[in-house]
Parts: sequence; C-alpha cells; structure tokens
Amino acid sequence: RVEGEAASTNRPISSSPCPPVPPSPCPRSGAFRRAALLPMVEIVGREETLDQMRVRLERAMGGERQVIFVTGEAGIGKTTLVEAFLRRVSRDTGVWIAVGQCLEQYGAGGSEAFFPVLEAISRLCREDGRESVAELLRRRAPAWIQQMPWLSGDADREALQRDAMGATRERMLREMAESLEALTTKSTLALALEDLHWSDYSTLGLISYLARRREPARLMIVGTYRPVELALSEHPLKAVKQELQVKRLCEEFPLEYLNETDVRKYLAARFAQNEFPAELGRLIHTRTEGNPLFMVNVADYLQTEGLIARNDGRWRLQVELAELALGVPESIRQMLEKQIERLSQPDQRALEAASVAGLEFSAAAVAAALEEDLLRIEERLEELARRHRLLEPTGVCELPHGTVTARYAFIHALYQNALYDRISASRRMRMSQLITETLI
Repeated sequence: RVEGEAASTNRPISSSPCPPVPPSPCPRSGAFRRAALLPMVEIVGREETLDQMRVRLERAMGGERQVIFVTGEAGIGKTTLVEAFLRRVSRDTGVWIAVGQCLEQYGAGGSEAFFPVLEAISRLCREDGRESVAELLRRRAPAWIQQMPWLSGDADREALQRDAMGATRERMLREMAESLEALTTKSTLALALEDLHWSDYSTLGLISYLARRREPARLMIVGTYRPVELALSEHPLKAVKQELQVKRLCEEFPLEYLNETDVRKYLAARFAQNEFPAELGRLIHTRTEGNPLFMVNVADYLQTEGLIARNDGRWRLQVELAELALGVPESIRQMLEKQIERLSQPDQRALEAASVAGLEFSAAAVAAALEEDLLRIEERLEELARRHRLLEPTGVCELPHGTVTARYAFIHALYQNALYDRISASRRMRMSQLITETLI
C-alpha cells in the first residue's frame, strides 16, 4: 500500500532567476505491484514499439534470426511491454515462448553460467507437448542436459555424464546454437531474457554467438536491461550490444515516459465508465512524470484508500482534486539510493549539492556549494550526464556577474529527492548560503 508523506519544509533553492523546484512528496510502501501484474488493462503508449517488434517477429518466422533489446530505467515498463508482446505472440500458431530471468547476485561467487537460458529452456521443456525439446537436447546438447538433471532419467544419466565430460564454454555455445537451430526448423522460438544488466558473461557470449551465426533460424531473442545499471557496474553488455549494432545484428528499443494522453487512456481502461475530472490525468502525469510503474501505484493507492470509488456503476473521485497527495513507492526510492551509493564519493557530493540547487541547476551553483573549481565541477557533471544518465544537459546560462556556465537537470525529480534527503539540515543550510552569496 502507498501511504502519503508530507513534503519536507527544507526546500532546495535555484541558482537561476526561475523559481525553485522543491522535492515531490514521496509516499512509503512496504511492497508494490508491477504494472505487468495488471493483465486486465491493455498496455498504453507502446503501440508503435509493439508494431515494430511484430515486424521483427515476422522476419524471424521467415528464417531471419532477430536480436532486440528493450531498454529503459526501472519502472519504465520493459517487462510490461515484453509480456504484452509475448501474450500476442502466444496467439500465433507455431510460435514457442521461453522466458528466463537474470538475478542480482551478491558476493564473489557471481551468477551461475547461462543461468537465464537454463531457466528458459527448462521451463519450455516442462510445458505440455514440448517433450521433443528435451529429447532434442539429450541428443544434441549433453553438456546442457548435465546442467538440468531433472530432464534426464537415471538410466541415461551416466551416458550423458560421459558425453559431457570436459565440456568447454565453446562446446556449450555450439551445442545450444545447433540445438536451437534444429528446434526452429519445426517452430519459431521467441526467447525472452529479462534484466540482462545482471546477466552472467556466458549468457552474453551465447547471445552474441547466436546473433553472429549465418545459418537460417526462426529465432527471436528479446532482452531487457537498464542502461544506468550498465554504466554503474561497467557491465560488458554495453560493449556487446554496440558491437552487434555496428554489424546490424541487433536493434534497441529505448522506452520513454508516457505522455498525459497515455495516462488518461490508462485510467479510462482500468476504470471503465468513470466520471473523473479531466485534471486528474494531468495531476497523475505531473506527479509521476509519466513513469508507468509510478502511475500504476498511484492508481492503486487512490483505489485502496477509497479516494476513487465506484457508485451506481460509475467510478468517481471522492475528494476535491486539490486534496490529493500523490507520490511514488518507497521501494523505488531505495532502488535509487542503491544506485547513488555505487557512485564515487566525489560524484555523490556533486549530486547532493546539485539537489540543493534545484531540479534544474547550473554547474556554478554546484561549484559554489562545494567551494570547488568550476571547470572541474563542469567536467564531473558532464561525465555524470554522459556515462551514468542521472542528469541531462539543458544548455548554458549567464550569471549576474557575467560568468557563463553549463546547466543540467535531474532526469527525474526522484533522483533529486533521494539525494536531497541524504543531506543534514545544517549542511543544506550551509550549501544554500554559499550558493546565494556566490551567485546572487
């Protein structure tokens, strides 16, 4: 459940003539539902991307293997989009679907080699009418069957162990590639691998190997990942994807925020026959900035708290629009906090100073708050914008005393909120004073 929280009384100041943008209220939540868990509402705002994915599927059905990556920040709707696509694919006769999930790993051990692929193939083998998949693997991929002992009986386990003895990474790549190609002579396979920013390196090697092979295959690989996570962890997926893109062996579908019209469509689909004021869609869009996960959780909150209710067959808002206090789940704030903690201490300090300066701010304001050299701060902010995608450049401005400085904005108010909350009240006050004295 999402609960409201009052906004902080300490408001960030702006280094520009524009009024400051205070942090948005952020509600608390012990758990939240992903948009993908609401199948009763058709996906909105992604029709063009779904159409493009359908075109790639048709190419795969014609024997032209396809590799696509659906990318975007947490909550942007990657899983929802892929699930909507796979639901539509499942209606196509002859298309088999296999789904694997990468998991975030802790400690030195790392993730099991080929973990999401093993999960996907294992699930596929267990489906009714898919016994032929396990049989094919037993014949063509004994090294893989060794990793999935539940697919082999006691009688042939010893023989499979002998066949798989001394299996190398290269052998496993070749076995799986040849097995999938043999499988797709009978049916088209859509292989979805989620959260590749946490994937093991062997899985990346298999994706690259499958993409590069020239043999015809009715195979479509759909991977999802968060670009910010790649930058923070220096994960090799970024290099793999770029190399495949250069050779036109993959495509990327970056997801953007929903617009106000999409938010209204969602409300209309989820709350059919409603009499909501037109401004409700605008308010939800403004507070969530079009992030689909935030939008869904706001709608959950309104319904759970009885702020919207169904009377006489129609949904209505039960309070005045001005009385609503909307926000986003605490779970999302914790995720952002974890991203921030993975940055270097100088980067964290620069971003914290920026959060005091405002949602949009100048490099000069950050330099003033930290009492550091402006050129060095501009270089640091530029790197944060380019590599970590927490900021975006918004141009330049001239300060009252004639200094020309670069301007930036947080990509989402939530980043500003999370950083602002990390700073003690006395430190905020000191930073605000330095910015004011230096720039105004």
